[in-house]
Amino acid sequence: MQTSTTTHAGGNTDLLSGILGVEIRNEEKITAQDRLFCEKQQEMLYNALEQIDQWYGIFTKEAEKYRESHKISYKENGEISYTEKLYPDDSNYSHHEFRPFKSINMLASANHSANQNFASRIIGYFNRTYNVSVPVPEINGNTLKMGFRPQYMTHVDTVIEHLGGRSFRKTAEDELIKRFLQLVKPNRWSKVKPELKGDKISFPNIVIFDSFYHDFYNKNSMDYSSHQKMSDFCEGIAFGADDVLCGDREMVMRLNRNEVDTSIWYDLTTTNATGMKFFRNGRIDVRFKDREAASLCFNRLRLDELRLQEE
Repeated sequence: MQTSTTTHAGGNTDLLSGILGVEIRNEEKITAQDRLFCEKQQEMLYNALEQIDQWYGIFTKEAEKYRESHKISYKENGEISYTEKLYPDDSNYSHHEFRPFKSINMLASANHSANQNFASRIIGYFNRTYNVSVPVPEINGNTLKMGFRPQYMTHVDTVIEHLGGRSFRKTAEDELIKRFLQLVKPNRWSKVKPELKGDKISFPNIVIFDSFYHDFYNKNSMDYSSHQKMSDFCEGIAFGADDVLCGDREMVMRLNRNEVDTSIWYDLTTTNATGMKFFRNGRIDVRFKDREAASLCFNRLRLDELRLQEE
């Protein structure tokens, strides 16, 4: 996160230089294309916030007419508090007049949502581009002031801090392996775990097939929860087999998740993993071009670290 530093006479100027240097190095860790994206997002955000501020100024000026009659006050985030008369005076038409209170609060909400969207877009860009999983921070809507202008480097710093000194690639690999192991690890009562069998690796209990479709239509349709599992599974296989981070379920050629054929091997678009076979009990076997490729994948995904409860 960006920081501000106060120095005193006789303070350690080397320390200040070091802190500023960290911020410079953080910006240098992203590419020119990254910066271009962030700068464009910041420019568009500022344009939107400028419009919000203009209308906010107009409405708050109008609201001053009612400071005494409606006892108005402002919260830290720019929202307005007011009191409506329980029994308005209907001897005239004043109760039909437009009052800007709700509009002011809508603008304060828009200010918060715009800032939250900005954080999501900046961090989401790095997550998509570099296959990392940086959490998007929640912007506190109760303390965010009207007129605030965020700097994209604040969110870039969050990304860099998440890396913890590692490269984008190393972080993406570690997170991918963690997701994959979470998916394929045996549960507490399981008697089986992923197993290397020559030029194949067998993965038990990966997908679930909908019993209704099987009983009434005799079709093997993956249930909804298996869709994301298949994406994570294929992502892991692509990395383990070919050392790439772009794997997804589209790499299984001609696979129809609503009608899975358990009698065939599906061809894969990867080089070292050549086929995938599904079983009714949720098991998936992955076939490789040779024993060495299968063993390399097994070790790269750290499958040898998995243990059964009884082991």
